[in-house]
Amino acid sequence: MMRWTVLAMLFLLSIMNYTDKSVLGFAAEPIMNELNLNYEQFGLVGSSFFAAYAIGSILLGTLTYRFNTKHLLILIALGWTVSLSSAYFIDSLTGLIIVRVTLGFFEGGTYGLCVAHVAKWFTSETRGSAYAIMTSGTTVGTYLAAPIIVFLIGSVGWQHTFATLGIVSLIWAVVFLFMKSHPKEPIQETIVVLPSTQEAQFKAIIKVMLNPYVLSVMVVGFVSMWANTWVITWAPTYLTKIVGLDTQVMSIVFAGMGIAGTIFAIFVGKFTDILFRKNKSLIKSYDKVLTTVLIIGAIAYGVTTIVESPILAVIFLAIGLIMNTCLLPLGTTVKTLIVPKNLIGSVSGISLSISSMAGIIGPYITGYLIMLGGDDIRYGFNSGVLIVVALYVISAVFLLMTLKRKSAFTKKVEAITAPVVIE
Repeated sequence: MMRWTVLAMLFLLSIMNYTDKSVLGFAAEPIMNELNLNYEQFGLVGSSFFAAYAIGSILLGTLTYRFNTKHLLILIALGWTVSLSSAYFIDSLTGLIIVRVTLGFFEGGTYGLCVAHVAKWFTSETRGSAYAIMTSGTTVGTYLAAPIIVFLIGSVGWQHTFATLGIVSLIWAVVFLFMKSHPKEPIQETIVVLPSTQEAQFKAIIKVMLNPYVLSVMVVGFVSMWANTWVITWAPTYLTKIVGLDTQVMSIVFAGMGIAGTIFAIFVGKFTDILFRKNKSLIKSYDKVLTTVLIIGAIAYGVTTIVESPILAVIFLAIGLIMNTCLLPLGTTVKTLIVPKNLIGSVSGISLSISSMAGIIGPYITGYLIMLGGDDIRYGFNSGVLIVVALYVISAVFLLMTLKRKSAFTKKVEAITAPVVIE
């Protein structure tokens, strides 16, 4: 029972994490108007957030090798409270960047810490569902929170909205303080040959990170982050300016995408768990599903730029974004199966920092393309979507090329070896 309570708390933390990220996109127009910012400057704000996000993911994620993940999770939640409450002092582009950089640093550690914490409570055969539930909080935070965030921004203003989110983070930290740090009894693994059942010295992390298959999973993470940052920074404006939805309808459409994405991601996580228990093969379970998701996503995003009907544009964009909700939990589960258990938090944090490069350059590139299009902002937005299509295709190809290069770690040989495929 306790493990599900802990998972529920991490689910809530994921919601808060992505609500804090997405609030900037929903508040784009009032912030740009109040601070007199153009599209390129606003894109710079989004990029600066993910620059700090990358640094935080490395520093905070790596701390899991030495420190209690529960205490680190409380630390980052308190960091959110301080940064979000500072919104009242923002009166310029510089002030906005400082606040978002501070928030980005503390949010950067969230993923690695949560991944490491879940691994303490769930076996390898149940992590697909666990991570799908945990990371579905990112979908809820990005999409389902949209009506609430839009309402708050319209009612009390963006600064009060930021501060309200900070208070929520503080409440979470207080509640989580009373949660247990780990199970009373160690979890019992049934597939003991998995690298995740072993431990390694910290220096082995270099060999883990350079394994071709681990690199391919990191590429998938990069692509997922690129799409996520596009959604957070530009999707609300895309749906209103290009598709033609009004603000309230846009928020409802966002909520609908979030509901569909959450349900589908959890279903896929459960489905891959069943496949893995049945055939004990990563290739026949997670890899197969992950490649399929990438292909469907690429097609859906591509069609979005072609159709003229607003309804069709929303449908295909929704399909693409729903596929994107599956990339993070699938990639996360694979990493936790092929990485030594005491390095999971560190590897997750470092890989997230690399993925965050997408968040640094992605929003700025899209903003630049919109500015480049001049009066034809549709051209700029569609160009940004086509970049996502290309990245999806590249990551699918890379994943297929490295399927036979699984990494493994054993107690007898303290090194990473390949190929090892669990069949």
